[in-house]
Amino acid sequence: MNNWMKGIAAGILVLGLGACGKTAEPKTDPDTGKKVEVQNKSDMTAQEVYEKVMAVSEEQKSMHAKMDIDQLIKVPSQEFEMNSKINMDMDMVMEPLSMYQKMNMDMGEQGKMDMEIYMTDAGFFMKDPESGDWIKLPNEMYEEMSGQLSGGADPTLDMNMFKEFTDDFKFEQTDDAYILTLSAAGDKFSKLFKKVATENMPAGMEMNEEQAEVMENMEVKSLEYEIFIDKKTFYTNAFNMKMDMTMEVEGEEMHIDQKVKADISKINEIDTIKIPQEILDNAVDINESMGQ
Repeated sequence: MNNWMKGIAAGILVLGLGACGKTAEPKTDPDTGKKVEVQNKSDMTAQEVYEKVMAVSEEQKSMHAKMDIDQLIKVPSQEFEMNSKINMDMDMVMEPLSMYQKMNMDMGEQGKMDMEIYMTDAGFFMKDPESGDWIKLPNEMYEEMSGQLSGGADPTLDMNMFKEFTDDFKFEQTDDAYILTLSAAGDKFSKLFKKVATENMPAGMEMNEEQAEVMENMEVKSLEYEIFIDKKTFYTNAFNMKMDMTMEVEGEEMHIDQKVKADISKINEIDTIKIPQEILDNAVDINESMGQ
């Protein structure tokens, strides 16, 4: 089965299993502080929901994802600051791996950039942001991307490592969804983040010395996850994330504040992704353009 899709569906949910015996409480309204009324109340525990999510993730073959990302990067020593907003729409089919992605990036003073790509077994194509022409990238890039997305480590992690986060975790519900929320901070989460990231590198890939150094000098100041799981299908259909972290890159401290809002839809509704014939006919092969 595809571990990447499995991770989308359930990898984040595993963070809540320190409280695996809990049933979901009615969600607290953030505006009023009161519990919402739930007519369709479920008595399933977090562990039972997790098992259902894992089971249905076996059947997930395609999806559409819409993501909005706000990111602030600061390098204090250089008085550098970049505030960027990214809006992304993506269709993905897992077998054979195919993807269409359109992304708009607004980087403030650094300018704006639009990106559009198609990736199927027919090739990897990217629209040049400046000229608007389509470029055919090397086939090796498709193979590499395919390996990264489909060959990741198994996200069914050792639950024992999450026990210390029981107090940081909420398991709630509305009429339509289970909602899992994790708020964590400090050294214990930095250590966990590094452990999970290291153990779940894509198959055949290892961190190089530079990446390992960045990981070692990374500190997660705070992290909040909010995951929404459909009560009927057990598909993960949305998640929100806030992360505040620092890392050291080439001796310079970098501060990153990131907010992500993601909606996942059309699960198993997309049969194929086809590259328009016009792109196939007119795209410039990057190898040929470079005289290779």
